[in-house]
Amino acid sequence: MRTLHWLTRKRRLPTKATRISPPERVFQLKNQLEDFQLSKKQAVIYFHWSMQDFDDADYFEMYEMMSARDEKDRPVDPGMMWKKYQEKG
Repeated sequence: MRTLHWLTRKRRLPTKATRISPPERVFQLKNQLEDFQLSKKQAVIYFHWSMQDFDDADYFEMYEMMSARDEKDRPVDPGMMWKKYQEKG
């Protein structure tokens, strides 16, 4: 039985990822940890959460909630914007 070489051959996909040196990676991870701690601090101060509330909260849902925009700050449908512009004349 003949094998299909294109199925068994391993290829690396071309990526634009660059190698990061270990000291740079450690620096990035320390910054990410500090950003997380800052978020915890802000939740405790501004949302009046306890530390346990923050630890029990769903991380991704919390950040979706914090990134929610007011209705006036959301993108506008171009068709509706054009219609309003035509009405104002």
